[in-house]
Amino acid sequence: MSGRDVVDTIQTAWAERFPELDTEPVAVVGRILRAARFLQEAADERLAGAGLTRTEFDVLSQLRRSDGPLRPGELTAGVVGSPAATTKRLHKLLDAGLVRRAADPQDGRAARVSLTPAGERLVDELLPRQLEADAALLEVLSPDQRRSLAALLRTALLRWE
Repeated sequence: MSGRDVVDTIQTAWAERFPELDTEPVAVVGRILRAARFLQEAADERLAGAGLTRTEFDVLSQLRRSDGPLRPGELTAGVVGSPAATTKRLHKLLDAGLVRRAADPQDGRAARVSLTPAGERLVDELLPRQLEADAALLEVLSPDQRRSLAALLRTALLRWE
């Protein structure tokens, strides 16, 4: 597939404005950021009917995959966002009756978060649809391209994280 996208236009404009600068990073970083925004918006749109955003669904999913309750800090480590963003998401999910907080038995100052039965049911209902929709978005790439992209992103994330 050939053609120019918005990132090509941005990179070219910077290269013309500042010919002494290497604008190649724009080609990768710009596309990752645009792709992430597109994927986030698509997921948010799909999940809106359930009253969730993708990041809230990610919190619920992390709890569903865990073997037991998690501390808020453990949730933050497993999703995109700050501790403050995790706290905000947890308040919304608590109010919706999808998660519950309990005192940590080892540290009374800390809390543990777990799914309620309603939260478990919701994740179990939404997960197959989410995976199907994500797979449909990725159909623009061949299976080999998807595997290569996943490997390249893994390499970068292992260094960045």
